[in-house]
Amino acid sequence: MDNAFFDVICLQCGVRQGGVLSPVLFTVYVNDVIMALSASWHGCYFHGMFVGCFMYADDLLLLSPLLCDLQLMIDICCAELEGIDMCLNVKKSQVLRIGKWHAEKLIVL
Repeated sequence: MDNAFFDVICLQCGVRQGGVLSPVLFTVYVNDVIMALSASWHGCYFHGMFVGCFMYADDLLLLSPLLCDLQLMIDICCAELEGIDMCLNVKKSQVLRIGKWHAEKLIVL
């Protein structure tokens, strides 16, 4: 270390982009979001197991049979993410409806 020069970097939160441990650390960081969604009893369940939320890296997929439950799940995500100084990117967010009501226009309040 005698010939090394470096500046001290103070990290407040987050994980390094592209780091080997980054996906695991990010999962630990946002685990409360998934736990809050599971505890809410909104979304989809299969044989009693919560399957209303899937996360891969920083992408989040919410599944719900009802639009009102989906909105409640989004509200839960926003509240939990606010607690860790994160937010949803609404410009990259999408809604996909499947079933007989798929073509009905959504009313945004």
